Amino acid sequence: MNMINQNSSARYLPVALLAASLTALAFTGCSKQDRNDAGDKVKDAYQDTKTAVSNGWDNVKSYTFDKRNDFSANAKAVTSKMDAQVAELRASYSEATASASRKAAMAELKDSEADYKSKLDALGSATADTWDSAKQNVIASWDKLEANYYKARAN
Repeated sequence: MNMINQNSSARYLPVALLAASLTALAFTGCSKQDRNDAGDKVKDAYQDTKTAVSNGWDNVKSYTFDKRNDFSANAKAVTSKMDAQVAELRASYSEATASASRKAAMAELKDSEADYKSKLDALGSATADTWDSAKQNVIASWDKLEANYYKARAN
């Protein structure tokens, strides 16, 4: 599993760095066309990163109880990345100036984040008989968290 985490991280770390570099380039003294091109590249890099995180789950969805530690390690890795993204989103959020839909989206994000972490914690006490159910609960909860994160970003 560490191999998967390393490969997965190795795939989207350069993409994230590329996105940051292109964003910085987009705000320099470039022409409008250059800024548009850079913006398109940032969007492509963002989509590649999103796909890489999603593929990280695809790699471990079939893990059996015997590979529970590997699954948990992968889950913690993607959780860490999501925590950083949510922290960044919260840092730019002002409840005083937020619209009602943005407030609702942020509340949903907070609730889904708590639910995901609860499901992840419960995974630690799963038995061989309850493993598949607990694992599917974590994945479903992650999907909801990720959807709510993107919804909160869009508002």
